[in-house]
Amino acid sequence: MARSLFREVTGDELIEVSRVRLNHPYNFAEPPYPAIHWELVDLLHHSRFPFARHDACDKWGFQAISLENFFRLIEPETVAEPGHLSVLTVAKVVAYALEVAEATAESMASGRSPPRGEQILAEINRLQHASMEAYPELSPWRQFYVAVHHPVVRYAVNNALMNRWGAESFPAAAPGKKASGHPGGNDEAERDSGLL
Repeated sequence: MARSLFREVTGDELIEVSRVRLNHPYNFAEPPYPAIHWELVDLLHHSRFPFARHDACDKWGFQAISLENFFRLIEPETVAEPGHLSVLTVAKVVAYALEVAEATAESMASGRSPPRGEQILAEINRLQHASMEAYPELSPWRQFYVAVHHPVVRYAVNNALMNRWGAESFPAAAPGKKASGHPGGNDEAERDSGLL
């Protein structure tokens, strides 16, 4: 009988995930205009993607993913393989990818209105290409795109970006306010929205 790759994330793993530091109280619920607020731990708890029990990041005790250790811990060729990364490492990769997006958004906003999600991604893409010749291994923007090859990281980052910064078709809701729906849109268009 074939063994299933799926396993439930344990309570201890969820406690460890809840300790992963994020720079903003992101909402990881499905955009646009979610009626609920999901923490990263909620999204990972509901994920059906197989996680490893332990990986190199866990073994070596890294507290966070950073510019310096990213490629020591995350292999571009295997980042999206089922069962390759632990749930705790995926949480740390999400946190790092959102740090890159946050820093990029801050640099874009100098004196202007806040950028939208797709503008942030376009700038990350531009910076990734501009940095490839000079220092490809130490490019946070390249690391961002390697990170989002993992389907759970991509889903988490997409939801966080959409809910925080919005997109052209779905402006961000005012802080602390839940939008009542997409103006002029339909439910199917809302479900199919995404940046990545």
